[in-house]
Amino acid sequence: MIRFRWLPAVALPALLVVGGCGTGSDDLVRRTAEEFTAAVASGDVERACGLLTERAREDVECESLDVPGGTVRAVEVWGDAAQVHTSDDVLFLRELASGWRVAGAGCESQGERPYTCEVGGP
Repeated sequence: MIRFRWLPAVALPALLVVGGCGTGSDDLVRRTAEEFTAAVASGDVERACGLLTERAREDVECESLDVPGGTVRAVEVWGDAAQVHTSDDVLFLRELASGWRVAGAGCESQGERPYTCEVGGP
């Protein structure tokens, strides 16, 4: 019988390294959310609106776009949909042919019911 005494010593650190890394999608979602919140914070409404999905743009006049923003705290990705928690907001993103875009911003949890958003939605 062969014993692998070294396996736990190698497998556990490898698992921690792999588990600690974000996926490519997580990184792209994070960058899009950071770019969106920075654009809103700096008053670059043209750039912020360019990062919205077409459907979300229908819900807002770009010149008056004003959502909380904040620093990205957590990213969750499910296929072509993502949720981003910032220090001040919750964003929903969708992956389109043109990349990740913000589908909902200024969103608040309603408990068991769907989030309500100032712009777009989940």
